[in-house]
Amino acid sequence: MKQEEIVNEIRKTCGGVELLPAMGWHFIYHKRHFFYLTGGNDGTMLRFCIPHLVKESEYDELRLSEAINATNRNVKFIKAVKLDCGSVSLDYDHKTTPDETAATIVPHIINALDFASTYLLNKLRKI
Repeated sequence: MKQEEIVNEIRKTCGGVELLPAMGWHFIYHKRHFFYLTGGNDGTMLRFCIPHLVKESEYDELRLSEAINATNRNVKFIKAVKLDCGSVSLDYDHKTTPDETAATIVPHIINALDFASTYLLNKLRKI
């Protein structure tokens, strides 16, 4: 899967996408900021993330931990992570296979992250 295909699929799904040197591609979907990064030496590892979804300081520690744990247990493919800077990021790492297309995997990843962000925020409101 070529980088150009992935970026074009992001563009189709979300509209604009902007390359930020040394960081990856930034785009907005449902008013949330996303990043797409490549990883691995062979270019087959994709990482999409919603960085800094919430600030740790806005919630008590137990409430935030319970919401993060619930998200990690109940939303497939997504990893909610509390960063050292005091914010929570959602990550989706995917190892591509030769039979996958960008048109199939990119919308799935974006929708999964969007769902997970809503799930986490709803958990924070309910706990």
